Amino acid sequence: MSELQPSDLLRALDAGEFEFFYQPKVSLITGLVSGCEALIRWRQQDGSYLLPGAFLPLAEESGLITEIARRMFPVLCLDQERIHDKVGDVHVAFNVSARDLENGEMVDLILEAVHTGLLSPQRLQIELTETAVAENQDALMANVELLVGAGLALAMDDFGTGYSSLDTLHQLPFSVVKIDQGVVKRLLQSSRCAAITMASIRMAHEMGLTVVAEGVESEDVFDYLHHAGCTEAQGYWLCRPKPLEEAIRFMQEGRCWCEFPIGLLRNIEMDHLQWRKAVMDRVLGLHAGGPSPNGACLDVGHSECHLGKWYYGPGQAYVGDPMFDCLAAPHRRLHEVGARLIQAAEEGRLPGYAMRSMSRELHQRSEDLLRMLQDLEIQAMLSQRAGQGEPQAA
Repeated sequence: MSELQPSDLLRALDAGEFEFFYQPKVSLITGLVSGCEALIRWRQQDGSYLLPGAFLPLAEESGLITEIARRMFPVLCLDQERIHDKVGDVHVAFNVSARDLENGEMVDLILEAVHTGLLSPQRLQIELTETAVAENQDALMANVELLVGAGLALAMDDFGTGYSSLDTLHQLPFSVVKIDQGVVKRLLQSSRCAAITMASIRMAHEMGLTVVAEGVESEDVFDYLHHAGCTEAQGYWLCRPKPLEEAIRFMQEGRCWCEFPIGLLRNIEMDHLQWRKAVMDRVLGLHAGGPSPNGACLDVGHSECHLGKWYYGPGQAYVGDPMFDCLAAPHRRLHEVGARLIQAAEEGRLPGYAMRSMSRELHQRSEDLLRMLQDLEIQAMLSQRAGQGEPQAA
């Protein structure tokens, strides 16, 4: 093919030669397909396809990137509706550029689709590259707020590759971060990539964000991410991008890729220790008449902390397992003890002997719950090994 020109892109748009392929994502919490990413392809006359790297740079340079997004968005809406009809409630991720979101016409198009019922906002994620949002133009930020306010989720793509990752995370209302595939692909060979991955997963967990790993190309990498507490994964080992109908058939298979969220449970164990420390920090601060640090993380009940959200949400799939069922009461009682301890300190009715007694009770209930969580984790690991054909320990 001769060197591409902007006129070639316009001709292809008019001829309907652009289409979406879909790459499924797998939840490491449920083990099931949880969504897919729409990836644009340019169909050639011989039936082959050009990948985005061959034409999107020209589209960016020529200013046609928003025109492509504008014309392909109705296709995405129709595809999403078909995916929902055939597969169920899975989300579809859609890549946009900063220029797209600075453009009021594109934002209006998305909002109109939501308001007319053509698009279900809860099933669409907008992926924005981290480097693209580094400047944070006022128009971009205002439009993003409109889209998120309408119910759409905003994902930071290629997390870990830009210079302003953490600053960008607090400036825009992201609910999803996607760890760059270059980091994921090397995490088993590079201790630094492994550390970046683990830190990203932990940070996202504490911020209440979904964390997606791109570029999963082996079972070993998938297992690492599963045990690290990653939320979702996508990559060639799971499934390559496919045309719509092929992707739907893959998602309809209903395969379960992992049986128990071991990594999530490990993160919950760390949450638990941080919560206990935060309770004591506040109580000691109040007792001494000084500031009470770490208060923000305490303003949740037992059903709203990370353990509670999992236990009363996706974790209900494990109801009937005695080790799972027995978590509820000790967890609730632990929060009750923490609440009583803080209330007594706030009301100034916590002399030294009472604080020692209630603190010991908090510590004991905490250790009991932590031991139960660890027992559940060990059971899940042994079950996983047995399922892989390895001997299960006595």
